[in-house]
Amino acid sequence: QGPINGWGLTLDTTIAYLASQEKDIGKLVVVPVNANVDRQISAMENTIKLKPDLIMLEPLSAAALSASVTRAVAAGIPVVVCADGVEGKPYTAYADVDLYRAGYESAKALAESLGGKGKVIMISGIPGVDAAEVWKQAAEDVLATYPDIEIVASEYGNWSIPTSKEKATAMLAANPEIDGVYAGGSEGAMGALLAFDEAGRDQPVYGTVSPLNGWLRLAMEHKVKFTAWPQPAALEGKYCVDTALKVLRGEKVTKFVHIPEVVITDENAAEHYIPELNDDFSVPAVAPIEVYVEAGFGR
Repeated sequence: QGPINGWGLTLDTTIAYLASQEKDIGKLVVVPVNANVDRQISAMENTIKLKPDLIMLEPLSAAALSASVTRAVAAGIPVVVCADGVEGKPYTAYADVDLYRAGYESAKALAESLGGKGKVIMISGIPGVDAAEVWKQAAEDVLATYPDIEIVASEYGNWSIPTSKEKATAMLAANPEIDGVYAGGSEGAMGALLAFDEAGRDQPVYGTVSPLNGWLRLAMEHKVKFTAWPQPAALEGKYCVDTALKVLRGEKVTKFVHIPEVVITDENAAEHYIPELNDDFSVPAVAPIEVYVEAGFGR
């Protein structure tokens, strides 16, 4: 993905730190493609020609990266996918949370908090990216089972707080009644919260995934009710590096490596908030705090 937002920078920083601590990793080359799918495909094709011992990939499109991953594996290069799947599962291993479950459960918690009725807006991530589409579909599947809940507007916020705020502001202007917000990525939730605050509207109930440090801060400050299922960038990095090392050492790995889910709500948000780090950081921390401060996450 690249460091286009706090989640991406948290992932890259964690992977770089963990690789620096491993004597068996002679060289780590990081290729950020900055949310450009075509650039990622090109980078994969160029990387295959270099014949590395292993490729770690955070794919921007499950469908578009399938051919490149298939070619890499066919060329004898193991591919470990770090967050977001690849269509056809041609990779060696894939480390992630259960994306559908995260979207489903966060939307279900939102619906239950609303008492099964009300008007909801949705803000998703980058169109076409596996996590964004899976979370969106999971939420729609859940909310469709509640006949008294209506999705009055749905937009993509590109996992950008300013873009999400802009989209939410337009939704507020068009909908005088909004009871809940489902955000597939807490950038969307943060943008919506700021839009509600700027408009002087009462804060709704939130269901979101992949909570950032800033979401926890804002949610606590505004005393909003929320449930957030994780896709923690630092843990994604740790499990991806650990899985890659196992592959390189010839150890057996499962096709899907499940990252444990720790659910954060308004009731336990303070336990997960890291005051030393800024709003963009994706909790929890895996590397020492000073590593993230040096990467630009200092408050």
